[in-house]
Amino acid sequence: MTNKGAIISQKLATLQNVSVGDKIKIHETDGTTHKIKVAGITTMYAGHYIYMNQHYYSKVFNKKFQSNAYLVILKNSSRKQVNNFAAKFNRQKAAVQTVQSQETKSTITNILSNLNNLILVLVLSASLLSLVVLYTLTNINISERVRELSTLKVLGFYPNEVLMYIYRETNILTGIGIVLGLGVGYVFHGYIMKLLPPATAMVAPGLSWSNPIISVILMVIFSFAVMMMMNYKIKNIDMLEALKSVD
Repeated sequence: MTNKGAIISQKLATLQNVSVGDKIKIHETDGTTHKIKVAGITTMYAGHYIYMNQHYYSKVFNKKFQSNAYLVILKNSSRKQVNNFAAKFNRQKAAVQTVQSQETKSTITNILSNLNNLILVLVLSASLLSLVVLYTLTNINISERVRELSTLKVLGFYPNEVLMYIYRETNILTGIGIVLGLGVGYVFHGYIMKLLPPATAMVAPGLSWSNPIISVILMVIFSFAVMMMMNYKIKNIDMLEALKSVD
């Protein structure tokens, strides 16, 4: 912290659309307005905070700094001890409120746990949708090319060659879909991470390498599973009936 400005939380800077060097207005409960220069932006995932030293505080509010809160760190930080201390402290006449870091941590953890359950449902739904779409498109492709497949089988092509006649196209399209999906998904993820959190909270916008890797692995597994199912269908094609049919 410096004497030339205050440090604000990142979410607050985003909502106010300010950067280092800009000024923001803050309002007291009595309606008094003060301008604060942004000297720095810090990462803060819950709540909005403005940090300044005593000198800059006195300059902004035109009054001497006076402490109105205490940071208490207990040697025994068990939940029971913290609750007992908070109860004793709140009985003091000068006490206004106690804020327990463990309660704040628990609240954030519960919110993230509920969000994880929602994300799990979305991931499973998207996975099932991709499996159904891949199976449907491949099944339609085979149904429309039964005569071609029957001709290849009659000419003596091996089963794997007949399978890859259809599935080579599917593999290429799957690869293109994975590449495009990673690019579009990264942009869409950034948009969701900005839109989803409330105004008083922020989430980490980055993605770890495990996210795209798991997505690619799932698509490869789905593609392989559909290939096995389609292989069974191709093997059971009635070549005689297919070649006798009239298009």
